[in-house]
Amino acid sequence: MTMAGAGGVFFVPEMSDDARVRVFRRNLSALEEFEGMEVDAYAIITDRYVVILDTMLCPDDVALMMQSLQDELAGREILCVNSHADWDHAYGNGYFTGTRAAPIIAHEHCRTRLQSEEARSELADFQNRYPIFANVALVPPTITFIRDLTIHGGNLTIQLLPAPGHHLDHIAAWIPELRLLLAFDAVEKPVPLIESAAGAPYMFATLESLIALQPQRVLCSHSKTTSPQLVQDNLAYLREIEQRCHAMLQTHRPTGPELAHPSQLINYPFDEVIAGVTGPIDRSFYSQAHENNIRYIMEWLMS
Repeated sequence: MTMAGAGGVFFVPEMSDDARVRVFRRNLSALEEFEGMEVDAYAIITDRYVVILDTMLCPDDVALMMQSLQDELAGREILCVNSHADWDHAYGNGYFTGTRAAPIIAHEHCRTRLQSEEARSELADFQNRYPIFANVALVPPTITFIRDLTIHGGNLTIQLLPAPGHHLDHIAAWIPELRLLLAFDAVEKPVPLIESAAGAPYMFATLESLIALQPQRVLCSHSKTTSPQLVQDNLAYLREIEQRCHAMLQTHRPTGPELAHPSQLINYPFDEVIAGVTGPIDRSFYSQAHENNIRYIMEWLMS
């Protein structure tokens, strides 16, 4: 059963088989180009902490999560973790300031991104277009790491691991006692999203490292699945792009205009990618992501 909260935030109990792991979903309604998309955030309840992983679109979203968790807060400290600095994962950080101040933990580059002029410009643009962002302030993490960081919660351990590729600051969370991987945006159905040509080799390495953990369950931010197979599928998809790009580069080095439609260059149409995928797909969004992934892998191989 899914219980809805005001403002488009939902508690989704069927996504977790352990009461200590709570999944919350935000519907991105009334946001034009993002209409119909959703993003998940998590609460992990340990003996010592309630750990909020990602803060969705605004402080009000976090307020709804925390309201749902009221019975778990007594005797536990609150920690917040940002998987990365993207707006649909960190715009609610402002909840954890003032009288509700709590540590916000993230990769060091997440702090850099949230303090950048690019982030300020993006927020100003969003605030001009969408009322939901009126109360958003860019609140950077207060505790950062580069290699990894472990939260020892008593009964559960949360290992925060660098997982770049989607973005340089992206991390994953591994809970070894549950064999549970929170992959956030490193894994996605039907295809992952690579940040740039420079991010391509990182994405390959990240997916390989996540597979090596041998998770029994995988939760990711946009895909409504718990299957570890999705990590394997994402890597196989990227390897297929790499193989087809290599084959083409044996005889031809594409020009800039040719890279405008790279799926045609390597004869890997989006319909082939999603042939075995079940469930609804945002075709416009993910077909463009597919084109970008090919372009970035091609540019990486040519460099």
